[in-house]
Amino acid sequence: NINVTEKSTGSVQFGAGVSSSEGIILGVTVNQNNFLGTGNRVSANVNTGSVNTTYALSFTDPYFTPDGVSRGFDIYRRDVDTGSLNTTGNYNSSSYGVGVKFGIPVNERDAWSAGLTFDTTQIDLNSNSPFQYRDYCSKISGGGFNGCTVNSWVLNLGWTHDTRDNILYPSNGVLQRITADVGLPGLDLDYFKLDYKHTWFKSLSKNITLMLSGEAGYGDGYGGDQYPFFKNFYTGGVNSVRGYKTSSIGARALQLNRNNGNINNYAVGGTKLLVGNAEVFFPVPFLKDSKQFRLSVFLDAGTVWGISPSILSSGQVAAPDTCDGASDCLRYSTGLGVSWYSPFGPIKVVLAKALNTNQDDQTEILQFQLGSSF
Repeated sequence: NINVTEKSTGSVQFGAGVSSSEGIILGVTVNQNNFLGTGNRVSANVNTGSVNTTYALSFTDPYFTPDGVSRGFDIYRRDVDTGSLNTTGNYNSSSYGVGVKFGIPVNERDAWSAGLTFDTTQIDLNSNSPFQYRDYCSKISGGGFNGCTVNSWVLNLGWTHDTRDNILYPSNGVLQRITADVGLPGLDLDYFKLDYKHTWFKSLSKNITLMLSGEAGYGDGYGGDQYPFFKNFYTGGVNSVRGYKTSSIGARALQLNRNNGNINNYAVGGTKLLVGNAEVFFPVPFLKDSKQFRLSVFLDAGTVWGISPSILSSGQVAAPDTCDGASDCLRYSTGLGVSWYSPFGPIKVVLAKALNTNQDDQTEILQFQLGSSF
């Protein structure tokens, strides 16, 4: 990292990365830790990729109360273009939001967070977008088959427990996170989305570490409202179930592409998620004293489900895999990984083998994620 400092209170960081799913990613972050001598933090961030683009501005008072409760304000714009993934149904969205959040420390290991965000999301669809996406927008006031705009008040809650002995190179400890997003009544989105992640590290010897991790998620609508498709869970890719293309696991559907007559095969995600990973990290031969460069062997498993078969089949050519339960679309993989916390940022490369594929699965042997700051 190269930081441009100003009175030891500010920094500018430029970043770039490459991933097998999003291609080239560029970003810049500007931080001011003691804004105008007040002790408050101001941050501006821009990240651009072929799928996700984010512009964000935040202001944080780290000592809003004498007990160390922090208060922050955020303004953001997030753009999503799923077309370049070639694994999920095609849609574009632009989200604009403003929110307030509070951080509540309990002790050195535990902290709570709470916030409220107003968000407006514009969704753009076309004749080749999945029928269930177009059907969802047609039910929104002012929407139609070509898209819709949805407004929401979202309550954000979270809890974090962290006992890791090292953030970058942990060998012992636990990291747990629970997050909950609730679309409050009165606007377009009445839904909730819960996510729990648990990662456990155990040192087996001086240089060998076992990591076990799991994630479970659940979402649904309430008050008779349909769960918004753009909040679905997805899995598959270098950071979840390796060996499968990004977001490609789970229920799939086929639809005729009216532009060229081809059949599009895409994943639709789900309202329920289960992912588990077991990984053993060990040093590279002849580099036993280097924690930054590690090899690993892993076993991954995961799935998403919870999409109604009737929604999948409506308007489709076929619905070959509807994933009625967790075991229906559960996928496994194994392989070798290389991770390097280089001077240019974290680099991750894996050689993975998908173990239980069917004819509709989309797999990759080589996957990588190269994140760098310079």
